[in-house]
Amino acid sequence: MINIFENNNTDGNSYLLNSIGDITFILSLISLIIFVWLAIRSKSIKSFQFQISIFIAVYILGQIIESNRIFLFSSLPPDIGQQIHVGSAIFFTIMIWIRFYNSEKRGKKMIESDIDDYNDNNNGNKNTKGSNNN
Repeated sequence: MINIFENNNTDGNSYLLNSIGDITFILSLISLIIFVWLAIRSKSIKSFQFQISIFIAVYILGQIIESNRIFLFSSLPPDIGQQIHVGSAIFFTIMIWIRFYNSEKRGKKMIESDIDDYNDNNNGNKNTKGSNNN
């Protein structure tokens, strides 16, 4: 069995692990940019797309800080990345709980869907927001 953590060929294994770390860091930066762009593109702060994009962006930012690949973040405390992860998990929990509470209080579905509007129109329901009939 091959173990990548064996010390037989230290130079080859450390190069492999560093290159994998670099690839992971670059992919994390790309995904951070994508989710920040999605959050900016959302129409409302109350939309699920905005809230989930912010959660994922903050979580990825914590991962980037935790990897210690950017010199700017090296002056921060060593466990700040983990604290950001915990904070984003708390934000996610509160966000989902508030959305559930508000949907139960109003008697609505938890996630808005265009598919539901399409199905209602095809089933003959004329009281949907896509219908022009009175």
